[in-house]
Amino acid sequence: MTRRFLLSLAVACLFALPARAHGPTIEISHSEMKPPLLNLFVGTTVHFANTVAMPGGHVVVDEAGTLESPPLEKPGDGWHYTFEEPGTYHVFVKQHPKAKAKIVVIPKKD
Repeated sequence: MTRRFLLSLAVACLFALPARAHGPTIEISHSEMKPPLLNLFVGTTVHFANTVAMPGGHVVVDEAGTLESPPLEKPGDGWHYTFEEPGTYHVFVKQHPKAKAKIVVIPKKD
């Protein structure tokens, strides 16, 4: 095989690899977060997906001040957060505190 062919094959394989997927998604609106409860293992990445327009943006926070998203203004705007510590996280939309979810993070079993 020629060097050019092998290089082309290597580049093609590189682009064929799947993108690293995130874990579960929480959908955000003015009145709720869906699903309202998630149980995860440490190291799981959650995608927060905005579903409605919000001038100034929805900001996802938790009661303990552990996390805070950038403003998510348009439907389709999203943010990822990886939960590295076990515990219970009570997350909500800063502008709409009744839109909330509970995320329970447990250690991975060895």
